[in-house]
Amino acid sequence: MTRTHRRFGVACTALAAFVALLAVRSPDAGAVGSPDADAGAGPPEIHRRVTTIAPGLTLERIVDREVPRRIFVLTVDRSQALTLDVTLALGDHLAGYAPTSEMAANAGAIAAVNGDFSRPPGHPLHPFAMDGNLVQTSVIRGFEFAPAADESGAFFGRPQQTVTAVVASTGETLAVDRWNEGPPEPGEIVGFSPEGGYAETPPPGACSVRLLPQTSPQPADPKGVERTYTVNQAACAETAMVVSGGVVLSAPPGTDEAIRLLALQPGAEVRLTWSFGWPDVFDAIGGVPILVADGQMALESCYGSVCYQHPRTGVGITADGKVLLVVVDGRQPRYSEGLTMRRFARLFLHLGATFAMNLDGGGSSTMVVNGTVVNRPSSGVERSVSSAIVILPGPDPGELFSSPFASAPTVPFGPVEPGRAAIFDPGSTGGLLDALAHGEFGYRGPLPEDLMNLVRLFRARR
Repeated sequence: MTRTHRRFGVACTALAAFVALLAVRSPDAGAVGSPDADAGAGPPEIHRRVTTIAPGLTLERIVDREVPRRIFVLTVDRSQALTLDVTLALGDHLAGYAPTSEMAANAGAIAAVNGDFSRPPGHPLHPFAMDGNLVQTSVIRGFEFAPAADESGAFFGRPQQTVTAVVASTGETLAVDRWNEGPPEPGEIVGFSPEGGYAETPPPGACSVRLLPQTSPQPADPKGVERTYTVNQAACAETAMVVSGGVVLSAPPGTDEAIRLLALQPGAEVRLTWSFGWPDVFDAIGGVPILVADGQMALESCYGSVCYQHPRTGVGITADGKVLLVVVDGRQPRYSEGLTMRRFARLFLHLGATFAMNLDGGGSSTMVVNGTVVNRPSSGVERSVSSAIVILPGPDPGELFSSPFASAPTVPFGPVEPGRAAIFDPGSTGGLLDALAHGEFGYRGPLPEDLMNLVRLFRARR
């Protein structure tokens, strides 16, 4: 879907929201019980209430008592003094789980929704970047929502993830295959950074080089983010090289890649650049599938349990640059039934979205405003998740980069149990991985074995 790789934007009007409810209740081609089937019949009884949370930020509550269905829409005017940001359960590093409300409070956010699907021990499922730092690459590319750093627009699409290290004195370019995503295989150079926390650390028995930062992250020309480092140490050792506030590049001993790393001399300048394929992007969060592209339905078909009626969370953007964060409650008879994936896409169309992407759903679907969970999570309690999209009341303090020599994080792992809940949820990680294993949403497997083990757990509980 290459046409999604550019900027866009649009306004959510009261009329559009009203039409959305009519559309999601209208008859569809699917039979009863199919992913496109809907509950309820008869004329809609729709109640709408719009509240201004801050200049440029509104919350719209839409209630259809006939189906029943409850929808929550945050509309963000990024021309105002607001910043759209992403965050992790443990703040600035992997891996763990936390309630969306806790992440919002820790970030100083006035509003938030849950973010990407997750996998144990608390990683987002897709590539993730925050405040100019690449947090992780991922074998599951999926799609990304990436707001422009200058708040002028956003990008939706498949990330073209690349990481390169260029030696200033020679111009030699080292391709980094993965970032905070496991130890190196033969033929690979992989990177580790403070954002990896205790979950992703340099392996013992590898040949590694430690780079210490000399500048803060800066936009790279023409795409990506770059940062200048100097070589601190290069060695092969049985003990793992410690990140110590810098980054470590590692390769298996005896390989050509190890030889190239060991050739780097202490004090040498190295420019490290990462990119998802878009300019001016410091933050990016993943999801799947793309629901709307170029103002048209992008979801041609949807099969599997993840496509059926569930609670939903998604992000979209309108033609004039307003961001839509939408949560639909579900699995609660007589309160809210939820939406199928295709009807969720139609909801974004009627809200005026030109592009929209599905985020983690099911029991994970949560919206927080001023510290309060405004929707009703389907399990009755707020689920802990790995990431969130947050709205800050001013500039992002994480992008001020007051010190490029921050210490390595020391917060331990978060609990594993919330991740297990998502694995068994057909509207969350379990249902999504099951769909990917069947080749849904453009993914061409096979899934890595650790993810296939999660699929087997999900299928065993159905």
